Amino acid sequence: MENFRYFMPADCYFGRGCVNEHKNAMAKLGNKAMVVTGRTSAKKNGAQKDITDALDALGIKWVLFDEIGENPDVETVERAAKTAIAEGVEFFIGIGGGSPMDASKAIAVMAAAPEKGTDALWNADAKALPIVCVPTTAGTGSEVTQYAILTLHAKKTKSSIAAHIFANVSYLDPKYMDTLPARTTNNTAVDALTHLIESYLSVKANYVSRKIVEMGLSIFKDCIPALRSREYPADVRDKLMLMSALGGAAIAQTMTSLPHGMGYFLTYEKGLAHGMANGVLTQAYVEQFPAGDAHVAKLLECLGFADTKELGAFLDDVLDHEATYTEDDLNYYTDRFMEQTGKIATFPYPLTRDDIYNMYQKSLMK
Repeated sequence: MENFRYFMPADCYFGRGCVNEHKNAMAKLGNKAMVVTGRTSAKKNGAQKDITDALDALGIKWVLFDEIGENPDVETVERAAKTAIAEGVEFFIGIGGGSPMDASKAIAVMAAAPEKGTDALWNADAKALPIVCVPTTAGTGSEVTQYAILTLHAKKTKSSIAAHIFANVSYLDPKYMDTLPARTTNNTAVDALTHLIESYLSVKANYVSRKIVEMGLSIFKDCIPALRSREYPADVRDKLMLMSALGGAAIAQTMTSLPHGMGYFLTYEKGLAHGMANGVLTQAYVEQFPAGDAHVAKLLECLGFADTKELGAFLDDVLDHEATYTEDDLNYYTDRFMEQTGKIATFPYPLTRDDIYNMYQKSLMK
């Protein structure tokens, strides 16, 4: 059996109320924390209060940085890092979707090497101060991956930082999703689904990663009726949180593939949510594999879909994709994606520019 390429957080807790129950896991990380969030969601869903109450109970000082927007950019991370350095912060707590969690990893890298500034982000050997991740959506899996994705305005796209940083502690409490709007719930769930699919079909997949994916797909299958009806009882929220973590564990071994790399331009240029951008490209991605591919057949079986058309119909049903595109858009996206040789290398069959263009066309010009 092949070994994992990476390891997940040393302390990963799942369940409602897990922050309070396992707060002592943070006691060993330092004497002062920076709580990294967006402006409102972590306050509304109770996650921020649970964390700060836990820090207060442990006698750990904390400062709040609540300026992380969707798809955080390097400039915001740099501003937070400068504050953290000035405040003497010793560890970081990212609360929210992938944006605050990814930002907290990047901030922790910069704070560990204040003399290097943003250059630290692009050093594959960079270290980071300790990190706690508290997901409040079920999508990115950042709480169990080594990745941190930032917006690069100079390149008009998104990219993972070079440093690979796992959280030291992660708290997976599904209650923080109980008030999550349907649109966000579905977009993030589809993001997690694309992690599972892209990992399973990647040239980097191994026996262990595929078993993780099969478990995640079976859990996702149970959630399909709720995603279609846009009604989410507590047990579905619990399953989505677990499924998302499994998707994260899978891509930690294999990284993501074509839909993620292709979708970055839809997010930057059209403002599509990350999960939606991946999802609208997924049917065409799967159909790029040869007819009869055994791994495609297995993942469709795990999801309960007869074929790729049923998969595509499901994605159309749960995503509210309304953006419009031109031929110029498609050519621009294709040319930009062809620069991403790392993503292309994850695909197990030869790819041409025409293949990528046709995937965009099938997905966006319906």
